[in-house]
Amino acid sequence: MFNNDKRTPYSYIYALFYFIRSSIIYHLSFKKKFAHIGGRPLVWGIWNVVVYGPNISIGRGVVMVGANGSQTTLTTVKMNGCEGGITIGDNVLVMNGVRISSASKIVIEDGCMLANFSYLTDADWHDIHDRTDCPGKTAPIILKRGAWIGDSAIVCKGVTVGENSIVGAGAVVTRDVPANTVVAGNPARIVKKLDPTKVVLKGEKPAKSVFMKNGGCRDKK
Repeated sequence: MFNNDKRTPYSYIYALFYFIRSSIIYHLSFKKKFAHIGGRPLVWGIWNVVVYGPNISIGRGVVMVGANGSQTTLTTVKMNGCEGGITIGDNVLVMNGVRISSASKIVIEDGCMLANFSYLTDADWHDIHDRTDCPGKTAPIILKRGAWIGDSAIVCKGVTVGENSIVGAGAVVTRDVPANTVVAGNPARIVKKLDPTKVVLKGEKPAKSVFMKNGGCRDKK
C-alpha cells in the first residue's frame, strides 16, 4: 500500500488498520508526552518512537520515522540540578533510529534533517572520574535552520551547527560548525563550502530548479 506494488484487498485492509492503530496511539498516549505540539506530526511507526521526560516540544510539519528493532528516541532528564529540554522547530525530519538525549538544552531549528541513527547528546552522562556522578558536564546543542546531520553522526555537548550546514555520515562533532559548510570525519573538519542561494528546505519552493523527466532535478542554465 505504501509503494508501487499491485494493490490488493489485503493491502487496503492493512493500511486501514495501520492508520487506525496510529491514530489511537497518537491521541491516547503520544501527544500527551509533549509540552507543546505546533501541529500533528507525520509519524511512521509511531509505536517505535519513544518520547520520555519534561520540556519536549515540536513545531508544525514535523516528520518522524520509527522502525521495528531500532527505535527513535527523544529523551530528557531532570536530576541532580539539571533539567533537559528538546525544542524541534517546523518542517523537521527525524529519521529511523535517531537518538536525542538532553540534560541541558537541545534546539533544532526549522527545516533541519536528522538522518538514520544520528545522535545528539548535550551531556557526558557521567563524570569522567566519578562514574557515580550523573549526568556529568552539560552544555546546550543548537542546530541552526536547515542543518543536516548525516547517517550515524554524533553531535556532542556545547556544539552549534550553523545554518544550512551538513555533518557527514559517521562524523563526530565536538566543535561549532560554521554556516554553509560540510564537515566530515572524527573529529569533524570542514571539507566543503556551500552556496546558500542554492539550498532548498522542506516547506519551501525551489527557486532555480526544474524537474527532469526521470524525476530528478537540475539547476537552470
